[in-house]
Amino acid sequence: MTTAPVAIGTEWEITPEFTFTDEERTALEAALGAVTANPYRLYEAHLFQIDAVIAGGAVPRRFVDYVATLADRDRAEGPAVVLKNVPYDRDVPVFDYDEPVRSKYELKKTFVAESFLALFAQLAGTPGIGYVNVNDGDVYQDIYPKRAMRESQSQKALHRIYFHKDLANHFVRPDQVYMVGMRSNPANEVYTSFVRNIDVLAAFDEAEMEVLRSREFYTPFDDLTVMGGSLELGDADLHPVIGGEDDLRYFENRTVGVTDRAKALVPKVNEVLHALKRRVFIEPGDFVITYNNHTVHAKEVVSVGDPEALRTRWIIKTVNVDSIEPHRAHLVPGTQHLVNG
Repeated sequence: MTTAPVAIGTEWEITPEFTFTDEERTALEAALGAVTANPYRLYEAHLFQIDAVIAGGAVPRRFVDYVATLADRDRAEGPAVVLKNVPYDRDVPVFDYDEPVRSKYELKKTFVAESFLALFAQLAGTPGIGYVNVNDGDVYQDIYPKRAMRESQSQKALHRIYFHKDLANHFVRPDQVYMVGMRSNPANEVYTSFVRNIDVLAAFDEAEMEVLRSREFYTPFDDLTVMGGSLELGDADLHPVIGGEDDLRYFENRTVGVTDRAKALVPKVNEVLHALKRRVFIEPGDFVITYNNHTVHAKEVVSVGDPEALRTRWIIKTVNVDSIEPHRAHLVPGTQHLVNG
């Protein structure tokens, strides 16, 4: 198959859309710092206290108004959003490289970043969810290296993670991914890179699109779900790369074609992704919104000036849905947020 030239140009840029003033951030940080329910043990109580913070008027009005505008956002046109100077926990100790999650439970005594993630989700009406096979169901997860998974393609990887969307092959796929930057060092050029689905689709002609819409591709389940859990998910199904209007189901260097014509297109998909990517350096206090069904993203490690700082780079994230209702059949009985898988 002859492929069309890759379209390079795109007008999309990712620039901060909201920045807390220092006064706003300090006041909200204090209110969130007063949240005492441990979100890893008492998640429902944690949400109850977050609702009390909101009801008590601690959230700046201009932030409430900004979040309200996101309901009408064109997610296809702007699938990644950056906010600056948000509340987060300061001076948190470095976690154990072998067991960073267990170490977090022991060392992290405040829950400011988790509380901000919950507050944003409550304001936006996008509940956070956890998965039985990921960190034992924690809603709050870490992009933080772990020795045993440092070479994986998961949030526990030390080096690069190729272009993908979160849990694309899972029966409960998140609509959003929310991230708060906790620790990073500019000595290391480590970027979170995004590509809009609509730009990828525009790079292929009609004949190529027909192939990409066929069920002639295979992607294994993500590493974290398979390596971190106790529930066997079996083998992933064959799938199209493009579904619906602009849905892109693809994991660079993991998705493969199972027919000759599908195999022939995979290199071009990779080329397009890198031609159209936009990079974000996530600093402490940055908040990033990813509309998971309208973009793919990657972790790119361009250069390393401080290897130890790379090992302790840290982002706290949640995965969220527009509504829990369509997913209730997949929840662990008796829970409102925990996916059985």
